[in-house]
Amino acid sequence: MATFVLVPGAWLGAWAWRRVTRALRAAGHEVFPVTLTALGDRAHLGSGATDLSTHARDVVSLLEAEELTDVVLVGHSYAGAVVTVVAGQVPERIAELVYLDAQVPAPGVSLFDGDPDYRAYLEARAAEAGDPTRMAFLTDDELDQFYGEHGLGAEDLRWLRAHAVGLPMATHTEPVGPGPDLAAVPHTFIRCTGTPGPGLVEPGLPGWDYAELATGHWPMVTLPEALTKLLDERARRRERVGGGAPQPSASPV
Repeated sequence: MATFVLVPGAWLGAWAWRRVTRALRAAGHEVFPVTLTALGDRAHLGSGATDLSTHARDVVSLLEAEELTDVVLVGHSYAGAVVTVVAGQVPERIAELVYLDAQVPAPGVSLFDGDPDYRAYLEARAAEAGDPTRMAFLTDDELDQFYGEHGLGAEDLRWLRAHAVGLPMATHTEPVGPGPDLAAVPHTFIRCTGTPGPGLVEPGLPGWDYAELATGHWPMVTLPEALTKLLDERARRRERVGGGAPQPSASPV
């Protein structure tokens, strides 16, 4: 069975993977959900200096402390940048990279560099909220505006708002460090079709495996069974073909 390391996106902690973690373990996999510095139960450890490098160190430290190799490293949303940096630092520990509706960053630029208007909006919003060092979780109107058919019901939103923590702004202003040689590390993009706009990776892009989930941007919350099934099936296919990349998924889930 596979070893999964699950890295949550902005505002979230290991708690956000709870439904998927239980199901993957029930299927026989080893699963390590991560809480990054300044988030979740590590919120008290963060500061304005917490940046992308800090979060990459969080994951590398977990891999080293738990002596993990042959890992399926899953990054959701913002954490696509985190797993990219991690795989560039310790490629020998990574069996596959999975970008779950995630950022696929270029080295040498920050996550804010491509969208200065969005940066200005978030910085003004943070200043209004009284903490210019952190991006607060989104309002209902902002969720609808930026994330379209996100699928988060009232109870899901209550749960997220109870635990979400402002993401340090420095995670998006620090340039992304060198990533892995993607020719040497199998890599997959899972597109959530409810997220507005085109996916950051399109079907058929050379070198990429691709799959879809018919839900919004937080599938670990809105569609955990289907996400678990997709990850489990891909791990089993990979095992059958002897550790290589799984064959591409042809149809949406």
